[in-house]
Amino acid sequence: MFKPLMISSVCLVFGTAFAADRAGDVVEINESVAPEMIESGLFPKSPSSADCEEAAKAGFTCGQIVPRKVFSLPANISFASGSAQLSESAKKLLAGFGPILKRNEASGNSVVFIGHTDVTGSKQLNQRLSRQRAESVRQYFISNFGVSPSFMRSVGVGSEQLKDRSEPASSVNRRVEISTRPAQ
Repeated sequence: MFKPLMISSVCLVFGTAFAADRAGDVVEINESVAPEMIESGLFPKSPSSADCEEAAKAGFTCGQIVPRKVFSLPANISFASGSAQLSESAKKLLAGFGPILKRNEASGNSVVFIGHTDVTGSKQLNQRLSRQRAESVRQYFISNFGVSPSFMRSVGVGSEQLKDRSEPASSVNRRVEISTRPAQ
């Protein structure tokens, strides 16, 4: 307990960022998520050489870790049980992502949509359904914003990564998460 607190304090004092735990990096998508937060969360910018030169003049090194965020569609409006059809409410929330994804197609990253299910149904069904949910979100951006299909991929993890482990059949487990990875 003392060591993480000390490391956090040192990082704050010296102005460096560090990656938070997984839960701290997940942002529930809602109307108040600003475009700037989406862009900096999915496509974080590393410090420029000019920034590093300024830091060196002040006696600091430029070794910043910029964590990526994962954005999660709220389960209560995204998908009905057993369905991969994206709700109109979910589409409204995703609309803010479209221009940002389109603008960052040449960023050197790829967007990954990760579909999840609750435990209702067989493992095979949940695997297929989670992939269909992720693909539904991917197709939304292709159809509505002209985002390149090769810039985005969809994967399904079934019920392997439950959001609420204490209630495995809960609707909060039915979701799609949006993240980015360096392109390979």
